[in-house]
Amino acid sequence: MLSQDKNNILIALNDVLDKLETQVKNNSDAVLFKDKGEKWNNAQIIDHLAISFGITAIGFASPKFLLKAIGGQLGRNKRNYDEVVFQYQLKLNEGAKAPLPYLPKISLIKNKTVLDNFWNANKTALLKSIDTWNDKDLDVFVLPHPILGKTTLREMLYFTIYHCKHHLQQMDK
Repeated sequence: MLSQDKNNILIALNDVLDKLETQVKNNSDAVLFKDKGEKWNNAQIIDHLAISFGITAIGFASPKFLLKAIGGQLGRNKRNYDEVVFQYQLKLNEGAKAPLPYLPKISLIKNKTVLDNFWNANKTALLKSIDTWNDKDLDVFVLPHPILGKTTLREMLYFTIYHCKHHLQQMDK
């Protein structure tokens, strides 16, 4: 189980981000953009994750009063990392898919530099937006998640780590 401390969460997040970046750097353009039929190729996965980072960064960068208005109260017990992963896997097994705003778009250009720039901009925005939050507030404020519903900011970080690991495994195949 992942430690609940913000610093440990950031270490785990940066670790999986580094692994994803290494994977992309080690991919030739042919591998990165290789058609996989119904499955996303590696470029589409990176595109999808970057989009997710950007949307999450907007949530984390929102003023607290806005998060209170949008997220409201959690209405359930807080989840640890393993519980977030379990709930996400459950939803995937029930057929959940990425909603339209999260579908890959930039990767259609088939240019590694453009994809890298998009990734880096959204990754940087996410990390910068997380930096402003303290441990206590990560459990107080709530964001909507398209598959998991209302999540605390800490749960959103847990999801982001697992989401990256999930797609990293797909890239390794």
